[in-house]
Amino acid sequence: MTTSHASTLRTAADLRRAFVDFFVARGHTAVPSSPLVPNDPTLLFTTAGMVQFKPYYTMTGEVPYTRAVSVQKCLRLTDLENVGYTPRHDTFFEMLGNFSFGPKPRGAYFKEEAIAFAWEFVTGVLGMPRERLHASIFAGEGTLPRDDEAEALWRKVGLPPGQIVALGRADNFWGPAGGQGACGPSSEIYFDLGEARPADLPQDAFWGERPGDPGDRFMEFWNLVFPQFDAQAGGALELLPRPGIDTGMGLERLAMIMQNRTAIFETDLFAPLVEQVMSLAHPRRERQAVALRDARIISDHVRGLTFAIAEGALPGNEGAGYVLRRLLRRAVTRGRSRRGLALHEPFLAALAGRAIDMFGGYYHELVTHRDQVLRVLEHEEVGFAQTFEAGLARLEELLATGHKTLPGADAFMLHDTYGFPIELTEEIARERGVAVHRDDFERAMTEQRERARATSKFVKNEAAGREPWTEVTSGPNSEFLGYQSLSADGLTLRRWRPHGRDELELVFDRTPCYAESGGQVADRGRISAIGIVAELTHVYREDDSIVHRARLTNGDRAALLSAGQRGGLKAGVDPAYRFPTMRHHTATHLLHAALRQELGEHVRQAGSLVAPDRLRFDYTHFEAPSREQLEAIERLVQEWTLRNREVGWEIVPLEKAKAMGAMALFGEKYGAEVRMVSVAGVEDVNIPASRELCGGTHVRRTGDIGAFVVVSDAAIASGVRRIEALCGHEAMRWLKLQQATLARAAAVLQSSPAALPEQVEKLKGELDRLRKVEGEAQRGGLESEMARLAQGATAAAGGRWLVAEVRSEADANAVRDAADKLRGALGRGAALLAIQGDGKLTFVAAVTDDLVAAKALRADELVRAVAKVAGGSGGGKPHLALAGGKDPAKLAAALDEARRLISQALGS
Repeated sequence: MTTSHASTLRTAADLRRAFVDFFVARGHTAVPSSPLVPNDPTLLFTTAGMVQFKPYYTMTGEVPYTRAVSVQKCLRLTDLENVGYTPRHDTFFEMLGNFSFGPKPRGAYFKEEAIAFAWEFVTGVLGMPRERLHASIFAGEGTLPRDDEAEALWRKVGLPPGQIVALGRADNFWGPAGGQGACGPSSEIYFDLGEARPADLPQDAFWGERPGDPGDRFMEFWNLVFPQFDAQAGGALELLPRPGIDTGMGLERLAMIMQNRTAIFETDLFAPLVEQVMSLAHPRRERQAVALRDARIISDHVRGLTFAIAEGALPGNEGAGYVLRRLLRRAVTRGRSRRGLALHEPFLAALAGRAIDMFGGYYHELVTHRDQVLRVLEHEEVGFAQTFEAGLARLEELLATGHKTLPGADAFMLHDTYGFPIELTEEIARERGVAVHRDDFERAMTEQRERARATSKFVKNEAAGREPWTEVTSGPNSEFLGYQSLSADGLTLRRWRPHGRDELELVFDRTPCYAESGGQVADRGRISAIGIVAELTHVYREDDSIVHRARLTNGDRAALLSAGQRGGLKAGVDPAYRFPTMRHHTATHLLHAALRQELGEHVRQAGSLVAPDRLRFDYTHFEAPSREQLEAIERLVQEWTLRNREVGWEIVPLEKAKAMGAMALFGEKYGAEVRMVSVAGVEDVNIPASRELCGGTHVRRTGDIGAFVVVSDAAIASGVRRIEALCGHEAMRWLKLQQATLARAAAVLQSSPAALPEQVEKLKGELDRLRKVEGEAQRGGLESEMARLAQGATAAAGGRWLVAEVRSEADANAVRDAADKLRGALGRGAALLAIQGDGKLTFVAAVTDDLVAAKALRADELVRAVAKVAGGSGGGKPHLALAGGKDPAKLAAALDEARRLISQALGS
């Protein structure tokens, strides 16, 4: 592609700066990019520049400004499958945009100014040849009219009619983002890359004939959206009180045009990354094309991962974390593919470092969080690489069967055992012409989730088999009084139903009882009246009602229902249960803030349990915190309690809470107004303020928490950890127990508590020495036994072989080493040994390299087949493999199977 631009603007940095300067000079406010990972539980990632301005288009009051310009970080997966295969698709990109909203007297503008600004920038500032520029307008569809106004305005600025094309709703009607809100017709600007086809374009690929067709010749690079409608929840379109402007231009595509490149990956936004990947691989000539494609895919994914992780997002199993893990594993898969780059060492962290060098001058958060980005990527890549090769080998075996469809059960096994996202399995299979039975996979996933729910300790709001409600009185129900009071008189029963043989469920007009939600357990207490007592066994929410499950301990059901009908019931919460629960709940908020302060702002809540005797907090983090970090986290919370800061709450609009930085749970549904719980920070000791959206109950001041101690921290899933802590009396009891345990241990070892660590280290050293001596003796005995067995190996046409039973207490490493020496002693041949010792049954298979190369026999396949007879499983490498057996009674049959398989392979 060749172009001729009068402008000297070429680099991405120049283009960013020129765009912002142009619009600032025309009365626009330069607004920084909003976060790529928004503080909005309804969004995974920011996908367009207008997302942060969305409320302004429908706002009837004052807006902070009527003209804005930004360079927005965006991440979209809609074109994921095309990345690397086309010259223009990517997942992470920078969107240059100018926007207008609000009243026209304050400077807002609409189509005429937007089109004039765009034309002036691309022709005047950038110097693009006018004859190569084209524009599309909305052709109209259904009741939506053709955008004749936009066509007339393009002609007015000087674009010939032959360079204007009308397209349908799919191309030229934008939005709304998230399904509701501002939307309208759009007009796109295209650049003609010329008739000459790129050299790397396949001969049968369509290059393009006109704007809007499937080819890449006419490159759409700037979309001018004219928001003039407000999309309602039901799909209806209403006119906005004030129409606006929302434009978006991909910096990557603009750089491609201005730098005279044939693909975005050849620009200065990608090329250094692509070149670094290729330099790591040095692919052979016949793999060059595939390697280049995969290097482009990796470069794209690394950019997105780097920016997202720098903002605190982490690869995980849900939401945004799942997207990042999918990108990361896709990049690793491409890098390790033997058909292309064939990389064997970790490479993502090095590429991310290069990306930070490239973009850190403009996006300073990349430099600030450099270490975190590199550590997360290295940790994730190394962890996945450990299972990737085994998973890929298993997938290759499945694809080699020749079937055109991969069963969903196999895809689920790859996901469950090897961590292969279903999309990754589908992509690899598609390259071999194999489809994946997605429905069966989804069924297997659903069954797994249902099994997990069935085995869960807490089964909430089970609906099956319930009796219908009986209405008692009408009117509003379930007004919650528990923030102010622990008891309420004169309760009126709205409805009831039996639960089991001994309990009933009740809904009142008002209640002080907290229903289990947000991780906080339900209150305990009682429902009472004269001659009636019913102990609460559970309180939960059903839709908008608070349901009280109770067991009568005094009086009868009829008397209780009668009292409830006339408003004569009383509900009381057990303070000995509620108060310690409140302590632990407020401490959970402080712990969350302390984790983010000490480990980084990427930490997010992934679950919690708040009970009167403990708190449990699940959080996202990529590695185990050090002992020093855990101690620092504990000290932060303890200092907070000592400062006795006030704990407050208020009902605020959701948007205001998010603007104040309140933490929200992703996936949680919030109303227009939310309850925000706040705890002031302590600046002189670097304690941040805590703000969370929360409906739970809390203490009034942090000093009410009392003692606080962290008792454990452990991984519960990849990228998710669980920390447990105690407050108040429970913390004091735990500390006393630790003190008593330490004293008992010191007494047993005849040491003082202070000298106990040194004494334990000394004893451990002696124990390790004795174990080493014992292990060496066992290893020597095992090697001698195998040497003896090798002398009596059976000679066959294909080599020498033996199947035998050995008794030994040696560990797995000693077994492997001895079996490897046995391979050498056989010369050419194979062996299967059953080793019994320490209450375990282990099978080890050894096959010499020449037999493996001749495809006569593989140790991993042999040991799996033999272990299966004894109810076990295992595997390993083609020349050496281990497996366990679960049923020693089947040992003889397993050894017979080994003899059959080996003699069949080598000849009797």
